[in-house]
Amino acid sequence: MIVDPAGPLAEAAWANQRLGRAIQALPNGFCGLPVQQACPHANACLTCPTFLTTVEFLPRHRAQRDQTLRIITAAEACGQGRLAEMNRQVLANLDRVITSLQADGDPTDTVADAG
Repeated sequence: MIVDPAGPLAEAAWANQRLGRAIQALPNGFCGLPVQQACPHANACLTCPTFLTTVEFLPRHRAQRDQTLRIITAAEACGQGRLAEMNRQVLANLDRVITSLQADGDPTDTVADAG
């Protein structure tokens, strides 16, 4: 079915398309994978043993954490348990990375890995 983008069904068609999709916070957007599918890559960098980050990225990690919390809260409010659970895993990974970076001292030589 083709929906006129200016017509009354345009927003409903958009909402219907988004309804079956998982939304997972990414540093530069969202994951649109359908909720029924498990993604082997969901924020994989956060758990990859070769992922390196420094304190200079703390603001980005914190922003992604805040965005992830908003998604979890909205998912729980709508009864979307799977979506909330997927993002709780991301939240735990972000917490681990942020804690590691905050615990390290000198910002000029701080490198945290996900391992």
